[in-house]
Amino acid sequence: MRYIRMYKGSEDGAPGVTLYEIDREGWVHRQLQVHAEGVRFSPEDILLRRPVSVSYMAQHPDAEEISAEEFELHWAEFDHRRRFRERIPNPWRAWQGRMCDSERLLRWVPSGASPGAGWSRVPGFVRLYVYGSGDQAWATQRELFLEREVHWHAPATDRIEVNFARSIIDGPGLAGALLAETRAPTAMS
Repeated sequence: MRYIRMYKGSEDGAPGVTLYEIDREGWVHRQLQVHAEGVRFSPEDILLRRPVSVSYMAQHPDAEEISAEEFELHWAEFDHRRRFRERIPNPWRAWQGRMCDSERLLRWVPSGASPGAGWSRVPGFVRLYVYGSGDQAWATQRELFLEREVHWHAPATDRIEVNFARSIIDGPGLAGALLAETRAPTAMS
């Protein structure tokens, strides 16, 4: 995976940042847009239907390649704001579900650990898996973008999964930095 940070403001000129996680073939797995007016995620708000040119993006004057660790740090800062979490009875517990009008089986694993053989991570999500191939994982992503209903139930096991924080963020973070930029007084000549 490659990770790109693009400094692009919104249409009204407010500062903003877009983060991309892109595989070897150019498919965006995770995308996060942070602007003064809010946060948007792929695939809840943005659905990318074709690969991107990573080399072109990396050479853009408003972009830079960042490490996986830096991407994960920023992702962790905003992950709790995802609209998809509102569709799960309790995002801190493990759940199993089935999409309406589909035989596709889903698992929500709060620890992010793989649920085992036969399960594929749904692109755009760290904790959501589908039982099936990579093609089914991408199809699930598209169906979630269309907000297909998922019927959740607790898995048959009593095993509790603990999700430890990887790091503690000290400071305003990406959101605070953007908010500070929008409030900074402009110098007049």
